[in-house]
Amino acid sequence: MHIMEKWDDLKFVLAIAKAGNITKAARGLKVTHSTVSRRLASLEAELGTRLFERIPEGFLPTAAGQEALNVAGRVEREMLALDTSITAQDAELEGPLRITAPQLMFQVQLADIMKAFAENHPRIQMEMIAANEILSLHRREADVAVRVTNRPDEALFGRLATRQKRTYYVSRDYARQFGESLTANPSNAEIGCLVFKWASQSVPKRILARFPNAFVSVMADDMIAAHAAARAGLGMVHMPCFMGDPDPDLMRVPGLEPEHYLDIWLLTHPDLKNVARIRAFMRFAAEAFAKKSHFYEGDS
Repeated sequence: MHIMEKWDDLKFVLAIAKAGNITKAARGLKVTHSTVSRRLASLEAELGTRLFERIPEGFLPTAAGQEALNVAGRVEREMLALDTSITAQDAELEGPLRITAPQLMFQVQLADIMKAFAENHPRIQMEMIAANEILSLHRREADVAVRVTNRPDEALFGRLATRQKRTYYVSRDYARQFGESLTANPSNAEIGCLVFKWASQSVPKRILARFPNAFVSVMADDMIAAHAAARAGLGMVHMPCFMGDPDPDLMRVPGLEPEHYLDIWLLTHPDLKNVARIRAFMRFAAEAFAKKSHFYEGDS
């Protein structure tokens, strides 16, 4: 096998192997499908061998492809280590700052936090990476991550931003259909209940204990969609207090007290915790979340 001197060549090979196909690799590299396909075809022609077998399930590395991946992995690790080492020496409140979080967190408070931080530190160029999938801080896909979890990665450095609670909400119009039966005689209320695809696809036991005639009205795979379903009158929805309480069209379902939900954490790579702009943002954001902890814990 010829020696590949360009990291770009290795980067494309590695991306295809990780993604399993060209479409996902292109998305990860932020280039077009045709660019990835063309680069792979050119590289395979230059080497005189195939690096991947095209099978129905995706792209499977050949022996030559695996050899290239071994080299690519070593180069990537060395480049990431160098990048982390150089960044860790940065003591100035300037430069890029990439922040990743679920889309909902940007919408609720994080965008406002970033705006206030930017006003204090105009030489820091912030980037929003709104993603529900978890990006890797170890691979430097972001500098700071806002994660909703009770078990943050122990290999990362983090600060607890705030705890959360959640409960069930229903639209006020939908609740009016049941009159007093929702509170005085819940066993007779044939109330719809939204369930999430990733959880049990049946009515939760907690709901059946209070509303034995409850039924699954709709399934959802996204919290924003669930919020919309509640507002539309599709039934009761389990959601964080910070989403349900401020909405004037929703009310808490009577008889169901808020319960603990996933915590909100601010995380970064441990080698970068003392980088001035990262340290400053994490402190600033943690204080901003703490000031609104009542909002997340359902005490507002």
